[in-house]
Amino acid sequence: MTNNFKSVNNNSISNKNSQPAEFESSASGKIFLDKEGRWFHEGVEITHPRTIELFSKSVVKDPSGGYRLQIGKEWAKIEVEDTPYMVRSVELQGDKIFIILNDKSKEELDPNTLSVGENNVLYCRVKGGEYPARFLRPAFYQIMQFLEEDEKGYYLAISGKKFYLGKRRD
Repeated sequence: MTNNFKSVNNNSISNKNSQPAEFESSASGKIFLDKEGRWFHEGVEITHPRTIELFSKSVVKDPSGGYRLQIGKEWAKIEVEDTPYMVRSVELQGDKIFIILNDKSKEELDPNTLSVGENNVLYCRVKGGEYPARFLRPAFYQIMQFLEEDEKGYYLAISGKKFYLGKRRD
């Protein structure tokens, strides 16, 4: 695997033309995150568990748009097929629903952020509402057992309050 990471030093390193310097040890390779949460480099699936975990925990928004992996001072732009985070599983604890993400973090679901996209794919917002997350099939089936339907549509009932699923906008 070629090194696709660029080194930056708080944008304070400059070259002779006073432009911020970016260092690349070799030709960039394409890093891709598919809609099922699988990582690829140059079209080859990355299967090493610790690399997958590191990449999943290192996704940040790129200031120029899109996403990138940020590991220390090194970074690489990535292509994300759908969302940078995926909901892998759902847990009910009392009257709260928790979601476990592809970066192995666990957070309380904000039911106000639930939405349905194309092909009835379920989404929510995570990381304080900053990022979209796609429910993978197992998590989708887990949360479906908590959904109810009335004349207005599908909703999640939590503590006597109805949270209707909206249409995905982002």
